[in-house]
Amino acid sequence: MAFSRGAWPAITAILLARGLFAAFPAASVDMGDMLMMDRFRQWQATHNRSYLSAEERLRRFQVYSDNVEYIDATNRRGDLTYELGENEFADLTQEEFLARYASSYDGTGDDAGIRLPVGGGDAEPWSSGGDDGSSLEAPPPSWDWRSKGAVTPVKTQGSGCASCWAFVTVATIETLNWIRTGKLVALSEQQLVDCDQYDGGCNKGSFHRAYNWIVENGGITTAAEYPYKAVRGACSKSVRNVVKILGGGVIPPRNEAEMQVAVAGQPIGVAIEVGGGMQFYRSGVYSGPCGTALAHAVTVVGYGVDAATGVKYWLVKNSWGQTWGESGYIRMRRDIGGPGLCGIALDVVYPKMAK
Repeated sequence: MAFSRGAWPAITAILLARGLFAAFPAASVDMGDMLMMDRFRQWQATHNRSYLSAEERLRRFQVYSDNVEYIDATNRRGDLTYELGENEFADLTQEEFLARYASSYDGTGDDAGIRLPVGGGDAEPWSSGGDDGSSLEAPPPSWDWRSKGAVTPVKTQGSGCASCWAFVTVATIETLNWIRTGKLVALSEQQLVDCDQYDGGCNKGSFHRAYNWIVENGGITTAAEYPYKAVRGACSKSVRNVVKILGGGVIPPRNEAEMQVAVAGQPIGVAIEVGGGMQFYRSGVYSGPCGTALAHAVTVVGYGVDAATGVKYWLVKNSWGQTWGESGYIRMRRDIGGPGLCGIALDVVYPKMAK
């Protein structure tokens, strides 16, 4: 077994993993490694993490050590608008993390079912006046649907279910339903995972196709009636659908200005590439690095300007739990042009509901 850290003998590493410091001469144990192991033990206790064997614990310690060194080095740079930090993903390699949490979105074949119209004009726009749109204005400089009480708490898709697409579909409909009715109702991702035949359940999917399925199904039920299990099961036909949509719309790609208008009227669903370091994002405005290989779906629930740096951002709700990022959210740099940061402006949708 080869290890990435070569400053100390392999036998020392094994003893560290098993906690057998007393059985090995203290002079042979690197103090930095001992401190890192103590840090690892504290991380295990914080996140209630255990391993089946000493060998697996040693392997995870190696990964954790490398990740902590990366986090610390990134934060020391001093030229970034965001900060990284240890979280529950600190014992996963980047490849493992991407496979488990950031490869859930499949935007191919989005013409299945009902065609969604292109054009943000159908989205619920920002308006200071009535429903006739006669008093349309430029959207406000900042917006946060959470401050209205219109966003459900951040949820967790889990490591074994590639279902981010279902969480975005549900999140956008939840807030639009609040806009229409004044009632915030948590809706069921599991119903989509189990029943949406256009998508793969825990094996990737698309918010385009999920909107289509909800229209054809006559609506979607509540999370209380059909709770999330993070595994695809048999579709329950006995549930009561409580929220209906007319369909969805697509905002043209590469148009962050139109995205801003739309978000001021209702949250929107987007697809992104999960960029370097995003696994450990803690706070601030994320600015990359990342490309445009769209593989993860998230919900934009607001936007603003960071007071400390003056950097414009999108306020993004994720599905990795409330201990990741800023209580489950990430602020991503806005108005950079072209495809947007991490491709955020390339695949943008919103649900439509009768007024």
